[in-house]
Amino acid sequence: MVFHRDHGHLELTPLGESGWRVCDASVPDDATSHVVAFIEEHEQDVEVVWLRGATAPPGQFDTLDSALDAIDDVVTTGEVRDALAGVRGPRRGEPD
Repeated sequence: MVFHRDHGHLELTPLGESGWRVCDASVPDDATSHVVAFIEEHEQDVEVVWLRGATAPPGQFDTLDSALDAIDDVVTTGEVRDALAGVRGPRRGEPD
């Protein structure tokens, strides 16, 4: 099942109960650049692992919508939005 969200031309495919594959619907399915990112929703935040467009490390966001907004910015403008710099505390696995 693929979901189309109000975030540009992004398609979300559920991966389990708390994860999604995010694809760019404007790119053919068989192109290597079709998959943009993976999202994992945690109890306290949403983590984005970039596959295309951003050279930033995985980003953490407060909500799924803010993560999708950031992904849409990367897909449409090639720019990483400021929200990536607003990571709450150290990334998962990094010391405080």
